[in-house]
Amino acid sequence: MKYRAPKYPTKLFGNLARSGRYLSAVLLAGLLGGTADAQLKHRYDFNSTNDIVGTANGTLYGTATITGGALISDGSAGTLSGGAPQNSMGLPAAAVAGITNAFTIESWFTATASGGYATLFSFSDGSTSQYVLATPARGNAPNASGVAVVGGGSSTTEQQALGIYVSDSSLHQMVITYDGTNVTYYLDGALATFPQQSVSPTFTDPGLNLYTLTKIGVNGGSPWPDNTISGSTLDFRIYGQALTPGQVS
Repeated sequence: MKYRAPKYPTKLFGNLARSGRYLSAVLLAGLLGGTADAQLKHRYDFNSTNDIVGTANGTLYGTATITGGALISDGSAGTLSGGAPQNSMGLPAAAVAGITNAFTIESWFTATASGGYATLFSFSDGSTSQYVLATPARGNAPNASGVAVVGGGSSTTEQQALGIYVSDSSLHQMVITYDGTNVTYYLDGALATFPQQSVSPTFTDPGLNLYTLTKIGVNGGSPWPDNTISGSTLDFRIYGQALTPGQVS
């Protein structure tokens, strides 16, 4: 029998796959990933619309396509229409079923400048009164990336955590964790920072329940009249726990 070398997800890491940094990432995943792997509920690698961990398969809408292991959208209208995200990929309610406390949402993506508030991903109840929404560039200059949340037990108005602008055509990792009390925003393996303003990457929102936010879009799906990202998502994951800073990095 011929030995067949294992295949690593080189399309996700690009040039990192040809460097020692990629090897370090693989080794670190082995050391830190045990608990996280056990709580990885859903993963989409975009070789298809299928959930490769669970059974919450996605559905493509409008102009969204899957090509070369990436979900691609064109910056067109991405708002919800009839409960489904336009020109992006929708996920079923099963993607958040049973997630009543802690969770993590992770996305690896590239996006180009295409105006403010383009949606990277959105979880909502179909209205603007309950949502978890991520965008690589908000519409207010200097166009910070951001995580916005309405709902939970602490606020009926939008709370935000901001980071640097990331609609720059580069590969980025965006992670949102929720530990049952605090929402935390990580960007490229570290706590998000926004030098133009003193904004914490963490805010408090006890009582936030992801399982109630069943209108879900990847590359779109905002309950606001926002566009999709102009770019691609290469990997998207939902965990049933708050990843630690070490696991995120």
